Amino acid sequence: MYEQLDIEANELLDLISSNVVKFRKAKGYSQLKLATEMGYSSASYFGCIEIRKNGQHFNIVQLYKISKILDIPIYKFFEPVDQSTKQSTELASLS
Repeated sequence: MYEQLDIEANELLDLISSNVVKFRKAKGYSQLKLATEMGYSSASYFGCIEIRKNGQHFNIVQLYKISKILDIPIYKFFEPVDQSTKQSTELASLS
C-alpha cells in the first residue's frame, strides 16, 4: 500500500512541476526572472526543482509565492496537464 502511495505522490510532484513550467512560460517568465522574484540569487536551484533532479520538489511556500508572482490560483498547479498541451511541449523540446 505505501509503495503505491509513494508512486502516486511522485506523480503528483511531477504534475506540479509540469504545471509550474507551463504557467511560467505562458506568463513570459524565465527561470532566472521567477527565481529572483522569489528571493533566490540564481536559477540553478529553481531549475533543479522544475526537472525534479534528485527528487527535489516545490514546497507549499514556494507554490504560494509562484502563484502570487504569476497571478495564478494555487490550485491550478494541481490540475491535470491537458494532453495536447503536454504533447506540444514535448514536441517543442525536441526541435
